[in-house]
Amino acid sequence: MVPEKKPLTWLITGSSNGFGLALTRYVLTTGDNVIAASRNPAKTPELVKEVEAQANGRWVALDVSWSQDKIKEVIDHAETLFDGGIDVVVNNAAYSLLGAVEDVHEDRAKVQFETNFWGPVHICNAVLPHMRGRGRGTIANISSLLGVTTWPAMGFYSASKFALESISQVLASEVLQFGIRVLIVEPGAFRTNFLSEGSMQSTGPSAPYQSPHPVGESLRHEQENGGRQPGDPEKAARAIYGAVAGKDERLGKVLRLPLGSDCWNNGVAHLDSVRSDFEVCKDVALSMQIEE
Repeated sequence: MVPEKKPLTWLITGSSNGFGLALTRYVLTTGDNVIAASRNPAKTPELVKEVEAQANGRWVALDVSWSQDKIKEVIDHAETLFDGGIDVVVNNAAYSLLGAVEDVHEDRAKVQFETNFWGPVHICNAVLPHMRGRGRGTIANISSLLGVTTWPAMGFYSASKFALESISQVLASEVLQFGIRVLIVEPGAFRTNFLSEGSMQSTGPSAPYQSPHPVGESLRHEQENGGRQPGDPEKAARAIYGAVAGKDERLGKVLRLPLGSDCWNNGVAHLDSVRSDFEVCKDVALSMQIEE
């Protein structure tokens, strides 16, 4: 007889809305265990009740901007909620800060990095000792198309996701020998509340950057595009689950998982542009050696 597959235990941050909620609900239907996490569960009692009404669902309070020590306490507790500890961590909690680089105050930019970059780093550092001890585990960091390419007015959000991509790629090489996989998920525009007033923060534009400047146009487009994004978050949830726990061996080996036609098209165009620059500069690059 084929042994029964043991359910995986997932910890998903930012579970109260968007990708996090879609993934939480989908994973629960598979029979895997879910530890949903959000900054303030008291704000979404109906969701907490929905998840914890199921034998394979739990909810914990976790603000990714907390200190490393406090995050470690939450992770250590979450490790005890299901037999075998946490198998999969999905670092999904994030928000967008938009505005011209010149317009965004440094303090606000630093807070953006605390959530979008340092939050996932702290969670990884808290869960890695447990995963390393078991010799297995998956960390899925939710990046963005804007972790691959850039748009005007999205500089600091994009920079936080570029940083997350970089640290994830390094981490993947550092933990592979421990049996731990890192997956970078790169969604394009999906129909979540990401562009809502509570999730999207913006500054300006100041007079020089107002329309028809690209910054002003970009801000206007994002403000108008809420609720009209082309991507289906439920399909994204299934794709993420498939890449982590599915039977497709190809997806089980990729480092990056692009999601959405906009991510694919713009991502490939960006890679082509980078390759073009490298080709143009090839002779210059290869002429730098010291002549012995």
